[in-house]
Amino acid sequence: MWRNEEGAIASRFIYEHMNLYAQRSSNIRRTWALVLGFLIVVIAVGYAVSAYYGNPSILYIAIVFAVATNFYAYWYSDKLVLSLSNARAATREEFFDFYTVTENLAIAAGLPKPKLYVIDDPAPNAFATGRDEKHAVVCATTGLLSQMTRPELEGIIGHELSHIKNRDILLMTIAVVLAGLIALLANFFLRMSFWGGGRGGSNKQGNAL
Repeated sequence: MWRNEEGAIASRFIYEHMNLYAQRSSNIRRTWALVLGFLIVVIAVGYAVSAYYGNPSILYIAIVFAVATNFYAYWYSDKLVLSLSNARAATREEFFDFYTVTENLAIAAGLPKPKLYVIDDPAPNAFATGRDEKHAVVCATTGLLSQMTRPELEGIIGHELSHIKNRDILLMTIAVVLAGLIALLANFFLRMSFWGGGRGGSNKQGNAL
């Protein structure tokens, strides 16, 4: 009986361990697929717009924009998210439970302790961001930290650390940043169409001559 229970526990541990690495690999593949898809879409749109306006420089701008955006999204997306959220660094003295709970759970999970940030907001919320385990950030609102008991906080932080362990924080962060930048790019091209120029402008100049 004891050996059967031990075998069941061992089998479950092996299954969960393998499932974790499968999720990590899947999230990494999805991240690179998202980056590559964004690159292709922006270049394709740039090519179409440059052909419409008869201006090859638009295509070159689109290529530079796509490459620079992917680079920025990978290396600096976490800083952008924290900046937009008006987050500030959390100290051990000011947020003792937040700091020590994260520190203890990170050790238990075999993770480097992520950087901790807080947002001055009464609404309870928390999220994780960053490109990998060594550059991860866990951020919580002051409302959450003031309302949660230590066991409840452990559950929330454990959930955020699972996102870091599974490597899906990079996928989610890049998706948000790229979506915002696509909206900016669409707005840029829309303003170009309102300003005139391109093929329409050339035809008007030809008719005037």
